[in-house]
Order: sequence, then structure tokens, then C-alpha cells
Amino acid sequence: MEKKGKVLLSTSLGYQVHLCDGNNIIAPRRKNLDIRKGNIIIGDIVSLDDNNQIFDISPRKNLMMRPRVANIDMAGVIVSAKEPSFSTFLLDKYLTSCSQGNVPSFIIISKWDIASNDEKSKINIFLKYYEKLGYSIFKTSKNNPDEDEKIRKKVKGKVSIFMGQTGVGKSSLINRLDQNFNRAIGNEVVLGRGEHKTKEVAFLPFLGGYLGDTPGFSDFSLTLSKDQLALDFPGFFDYSQDCKFKGCLHNNIKGCAVQRAVNDGNLSLDSYNNYLKLLEEASSDNGFEKKSSHKEWGRKTK
Repeated sequence: MEKKGKVLLSTSLGYQVHLCDGNNIIAPRRKNLDIRKGNIIIGDIVSLDDNNQIFDISPRKNLMMRPRVANIDMAGVIVSAKEPSFSTFLLDKYLTSCSQGNVPSFIIISKWDIASNDEKSKINIFLKYYEKLGYSIFKTSKNNPDEDEKIRKKVKGKVSIFMGQTGVGKSSLINRLDQNFNRAIGNEVVLGRGEHKTKEVAFLPFLGGYLGDTPGFSDFSLTLSKDQLALDFPGFFDYSQDCKFKGCLHNNIKGCAVQRAVNDGNLSLDSYNNYLKLLEEASSDNGFEKKSSHKEWGRKTK
């Protein structure tokens, strides 16, 4: 009898699949699985045969490339207020990755309690801009259960992941949200970067949905073209529709509506400079196949 379930993680024996009846099993990939389906990805909805072998992968509603995960309702992008230092560059990079994968996102500032008042004031200036763009923002710490409860309500019944730089406290937050979780936490600090502990994406059943912990990265590259970046960068899409030239990359081009929005103060100059850095990193080819419409890509959650 055919069974369906969600792939939670990959193991040496196969994939851990959470079945519709609530049970978890280890299921290998059937040898004759259609190669056109591609590789099985964490988050996939799969069909199992009587031998508990995966023989089909359901169509994905979205796919993130880094971390590589499928069928996500929302992503919590975590940046720390301190240790490692707050970085709008990494924040913009992660938000762009979510937009590329058509995954709505929100922002979590971790370690808020150890930041000085001066540091908090500077960070709040940046956060006001992201709030203006429509992102929900949570400021968390070990001793702030009220903020943790707000995040629980946010992700309840959803398929969500937490993503961010190494050492920002993704696993610590997950453990606080549910004490039954026992995610490994890196306590060592080398050159200001926490030790890598979470080695791969892993989903955990949580409040009627799933919560995913992802590997931390000291840095990562976006797998998208310059054209995609110009559309997917936070806050750019609506303005880009008014650019004078089709395919505008928003870099020193006369008639660029994005540059005009920066000059008028509607878009952040700091964030725009982050975009120019990412533009240098982006490939000049077409990258992955473009969606037919970017209008709904990576819409923020309110």
C-alpha cells in the first residue's frame, strides 16, 4: 500500500521520512526511481511502496539552493547582535537567497542581551528599514521567553527553517522553543566564528508543522545571475519595474528607478552598497531557470 511522507533528514541507510500517521521510518531510494525527478532533497514529499522504498517525489512548491531544502512555508533569517557582529551584508545575502527560492522570510536578531546600548541603537536604525520593507523582526536572547513565544506562534503549523551565519545561535533557539529537541550547539569560538555543529539540514516535527535547523556558514555564495539578483534583492522589485531600460542592473545606469529610490532615501544606501558587492559576486550568465513571474518571489511575512 502506497504511503506518503516528508523527508526530514538524510542518513547513511536512507532518508528519515515522517509519515502521515506520525511515524518516522528510514526509507532508501528505489533503484528505478525516475531520474528525471532528480535527487531527493530534505523537505521533499515522497511516496513509499510496500517495502518502504521511495519510488516517487511530489512536485515542489519551492526550492532553496543554499541551504538546499524544498517545500518551505517560511524562513527565519538569524543574525546576531554580537559575537559574531551584526552584518547587514549577510542579512541581505540570506534574504536574497530566500527571495530566489520563493520562500517568505522574517528576521531574528539573536544575542540581543549581550549587545551594548550603543550597539542596539545602531542596529535599530538598520532594522527600521527592514520593517519598512515589510519584514517581521524578533529580538531574542536566552532570558527573553516572551520573544521566543512570539516565534512559536509565528511558525506554528508551518514548515519553517532557521538559517544564518555560523555561531548566531540557530540550534540554541530551537532548543529553547522545544526542550525535547537536543540540537548540538557549538560553544567554541575561533576568530569570532562559532564551531560548525549542525552538519546538514534536519527537520523536526513542531506544533503541527516542521522546524528545520540548517548548517551555519562563515560565508556562502548565491547561485543566481546578475539579472536575478537585480530583481530578488530586498526592496528592489517594485522599483525595478519602473526602470527605463529592460534588464537594468541598477548600477550607474541613467534612468534607473532603483538608484533614484536610493537617492530619495526610499531605499537604504547601506543596503544598496551590499547589493553592489553581491553584483560583483554574481555570475553573468542566466544561472538557474528564471521563474515566469518574480512578483510573488520571496514575499515577506507580516
